[in-house]
Amino acid sequence: MNDTSELFFNENIRSVNKVVEILILTCAVVPVAFCILTLCGIWRVPHTYSAVIFFYSIFSFLFAHDLNKFQKTQKVGMYFGIIATAVFVELLAVKNIISVNITYAAVPFLSCLYFNKKITITSTITAFGLMVIALFIRSKTVLTVMATDVQVHTPHTWFISSLVGYSVEFLFIFLIALTMANRSHKAIELLHTQNVNLKNTQDMIIGFVASCLGSHDLFTGRHVQHTKHYVRIIATKLRELGYYTDILDDETIHLYETAAFLHDIGKIHIPEGVLNKIGKFTEEDYKVMKTHPVEGKRLLEQLPKIGDGRFNQIAIDMAFTHHEKWDGTGYPRGLKGEEIPLSGRIMAAADVMDALISKRLYKEPFTINEAIDIFNESTEKQFEPCIVEATKACQTEIEELARAFKMQEAETEKEEVEWWENYHNSMKKFDA
Repeated sequence: MNDTSELFFNENIRSVNKVVEILILTCAVVPVAFCILTLCGIWRVPHTYSAVIFFYSIFSFLFAHDLNKFQKTQKVGMYFGIIATAVFVELLAVKNIISVNITYAAVPFLSCLYFNKKITITSTITAFGLMVIALFIRSKTVLTVMATDVQVHTPHTWFISSLVGYSVEFLFIFLIALTMANRSHKAIELLHTQNVNLKNTQDMIIGFVASCLGSHDLFTGRHVQHTKHYVRIIATKLRELGYYTDILDDETIHLYETAAFLHDIGKIHIPEGVLNKIGKFTEEDYKVMKTHPVEGKRLLEQLPKIGDGRFNQIAIDMAFTHHEKWDGTGYPRGLKGEEIPLSGRIMAAADVMDALISKRLYKEPFTINEAIDIFNESTEKQFEPCIVEATKACQTEIEELARAFKMQEAETEKEEVEWWENYHNSMKKFDA
């Protein structure tokens, strides 16, 4: 399975889990209906039985919701939700109140939404096993309310005959559900395989643009490569911590990661003498540098629409707002709080982190601990608190990535610095 297909199937698990969550919560309406109908004299359902079903539904919903909040436990949530639904049917079936045996078929068919053979097989076996238990329990009492069958069956023969009949039905249900899940999985995987080459080509083009920017600026080429990874791990950690889970699905995180390549594209319009200046910027230099978010926005507005256009908007937002600050003191527009798009807020953290722990012509790198201290001081000032929390939680991962980047770049860094120093010296001689 390619990465794109895996992203789709993981996101599908997350979406279907939400549907199953709602279904489980809706199940709590059934025992409430039992109580109302019993009070009206229509049914005679013990209130204790209704209470057990009600609290089971609520507990299952809350537990499923907690599992589905975090990516690492979403697959567990998938199995839990399906099995919890089957157990709900079991709680109804063990009582001779309503006939729900065939309702077990709903569980295997519900599992087909995951396009996953394993969950379909698991749910079918679970549902079948629970149905057998329900039939056995009902066989002990069912004949007392079925006068026409008293002359024909004993509890044992009723159980056997019912089991044979339902087993035949279940076999057909299983074959249909398994075929649906298997064929849907293959069809979707084929579609993603056909599209993956196009997406790879787009990513390569975007990477090439970033490389071109790197040829204009000594450090930006490396910087966008670094921040691409930092954006991914910070966004993923935010979701793991329970923040913005409705926004940060796998596809969106992938779009953020790819768009990070282009966040500094506006620096193409910044003179090389400013970009690669050795030493600190003058006030005039800083004014020139502060134009790159606006220039980036202008450039990216000319980018042909990719897919449904989400990538284009995310890339524009990142380029235009990654120097805005949570307290409104950033630039170019002084946006504040959630006025800044989430992509821009995450990009800002990745951008500053890499700037701090990487070498520049005007400074040596900070340690990761020093960088984290700066982030702590910048909470609710430059950065949203939850993004600081996520960045701190990624400290080890960021440190390992930074170490790997430095090892890869050490061989060429000295040569590049020497080249640019020679370039500036020759320009000074020429100007003289």
